[in-house]
Amino acid sequence: MGKIVALKQFFSCVRELNCQHMPKPLLSVGELIDQSWEVFRSRMPELLSISGWLLATAILFAIALAFYPSASKLSLGADLTNLETIGVLLFSFTSFIITPILSFWIYIALTKALGAHFDRKTVVAKTAMREVKPSFFPTLLTSVMVILMVLLAIVIGFAPPAIIASLGFLTNLSFITIFANLVLVAGIFVSLFLSIKWVVYYFMAPYLTMLDGTPAKLALATSRQLIENRFWPVLIRIVVPKLVFVIFGVFAMSIIAYLVGILIDFSAGLNIDIQLRISTMTTTIVPILIAVLINPLIVISDILLLRSLRS
Repeated sequence: MGKIVALKQFFSCVRELNCQHMPKPLLSVGELIDQSWEVFRSRMPELLSISGWLLATAILFAIALAFYPSASKLSLGADLTNLETIGVLLFSFTSFIITPILSFWIYIALTKALGAHFDRKTVVAKTAMREVKPSFFPTLLTSVMVILMVLLAIVIGFAPPAIIASLGFLTNLSFITIFANLVLVAGIFVSLFLSIKWVVYYFMAPYLTMLDGTPAKLALATSRQLIENRFWPVLIRIVVPKLVFVIFGVFAMSIIAYLVGILIDFSAGLNIDIQLRISTMTTTIVPILIAVLINPLIVISDILLLRSLRS
């Protein structure tokens, strides 16, 4: 009897050790969406105070489009006035410089604010915006390294067929060209497979840099370690919540665009150029307004998934 009791205690200890080392199951897709919404509701003023800075680009776009030359004038290649030139330059400067930098700054600030929320610290929008500065370039470096990994996947897929095709061109041997085309088809699938795989593997790397100050190389390695054996569950949890939030945003945007379209139709007495200008402003600015609401939800779901991966 003593041996039986000892064996039972032994197996009980083994089961306890296994339970301690087994990772907890990931949050389900439904839990990610529900918890993201709850966090957003509880921190709405602070998060919108940060995300709302994106409205600065909407204001700049509105000013630029107010001075932007008409489509007919551009198609005819007519000379632009000084104000029209300013409108074109301001639109380009806002599109290619201000919007990317400000969007990236807001992305980091939202992550900092939500990190403070989950650490049960006081969340202050101004503090989160100030804390971005020391993290901006490290996060940028990590993001660039993730992009380089995706580019490497593309090179791996397309470099072999390109080399074989070059040999076929130099030697004028038709069978080499045919073989290069076959390799190209395979390379497209290889490139697509590796691109998706590595995007998922290294998806959490920028968050690790933003939240923990992890250096870029270590952040990539840590992200891959967290995700490697749970690729498909993580991919589903990355994609589906974002699809839900984007569908909600598109629905809201379509309603706003419909209402603005009705107003434009009622203003039939206006100059056709003014109507086109208002329509262009609507299609440019409304998506920015929707992004102000959606961006916090997307960042929240990503951080919740990272915390679930770590648990």
